[in-house]
Amino acid sequence: MKLRSLITCLLALSALSMRPSHADQDFWPETRWSKSVATDQIRIPDVTRATVVGIPANVDTTKAHAAAGLPTFSRYLVVSGVKYTFTLVGRDVFAARAKNVVIPVNIIPVRFVFPDGTILDPTAPTAPCDGGGVPLGLTLQSPLFSNYDYGDGPRQFYELVRRIEFWPYTGGGHVNPNYSVRLAPSALPVLSINLPAGYPTVSTPCGRRGVIDYVSLEAFLRTQIFPLFSRIGITPSTFPLFLFHNIVVVDAGSYLGYHSAFSTSKGIQTYGVAEYDSTHESAAARDVSVLSHEIAEWYEDPFVNNRTPFWGHIGQVEDCDSRLEVGDPFTGFPLFEIKMPNGFAYHPQETAYLSWFFRQTVGYGAGGYFSSGHSFTAAAEPCP
Repeated sequence: MKLRSLITCLLALSALSMRPSHADQDFWPETRWSKSVATDQIRIPDVTRATVVGIPANVDTTKAHAAAGLPTFSRYLVVSGVKYTFTLVGRDVFAARAKNVVIPVNIIPVRFVFPDGTILDPTAPTAPCDGGGVPLGLTLQSPLFSNYDYGDGPRQFYELVRRIEFWPYTGGGHVNPNYSVRLAPSALPVLSINLPAGYPTVSTPCGRRGVIDYVSLEAFLRTQIFPLFSRIGITPSTFPLFLFHNIVVVDAGSYLGYHSAFSTSKGIQTYGVAEYDSTHESAAARDVSVLSHEIAEWYEDPFVNNRTPFWGHIGQVEDCDSRLEVGDPFTGFPLFEIKMPNGFAYHPQETAYLSWFFRQTVGYGAGGYFSSGHSFTAAAEPCP
């Protein structure tokens, strides 16, 4: 699907010349992965039904934005007599002359060594059937982190999406014509994990996919990695992203990515986990599409506590939901296709606007639309 909306052309600009760090191999301590579930509980998932989710923070985030370190703002809307408060990343788009922000993103490439000898490493080339590109380098050169001119000047993709989501406030001549929320990525050294027996890999149309369990992954991150964050410059004012390659995480469901938050002495630390997909296994998961989903949802729901009127029966939501998870309504929909100056065609995901969730009569988006690709021309229907 070609990017519509404000986007009138794709003009080539210089991509970020970001390369993976080759710091001392002792950057990460020796790590030990302990499996938290029995081997027979790790099932082979149906990836065509895998989702990308927000895991609610297990902390009180009522006033998280005040202590998080991230630049955020809170507003509220009243729908059918109910008041809904929401917190978004960035400065207040509704207030005149809001300051622009740039948020550091710490990309942590994770190399998994499976018991069968399969190595899935985002700093190593993909299989020849996918072109042999390096996922980390391709990610840094993607529209998520590199500029392109979509008709509104050179922008990162979701920097642009945020602007056109609130076009009555950010459009030329309005209260915030220069409004911007940008990401500044940096790649940390590779975190290598040797998995114990019981973790499978499966064949795909292009290469192999690995399967790990959510409980063990979170236990590993919480006990061994998160405690190191402050020592290596990751603070609540930055957004760490764990970058996998062709990995699906299984729990009650199958996840290709998720975002969440946890409490620290310095505030609420947000983070994301997402795979770069080169398996050609699903049209809904290609290259940076999962990562794009996570970044978009972090922008709009950083602490995974923004509640909305009930909506559902669309995308990956089979029943009703009440979270401001902007990517979920479009899981499984056709992806955008954006060819960057490196010659690679990327596939970020369409997302729903805030006005769609809160059943606004007229969309805030450019042209009155309710989603970044014009798929939604009216607000969400009540659910059920």
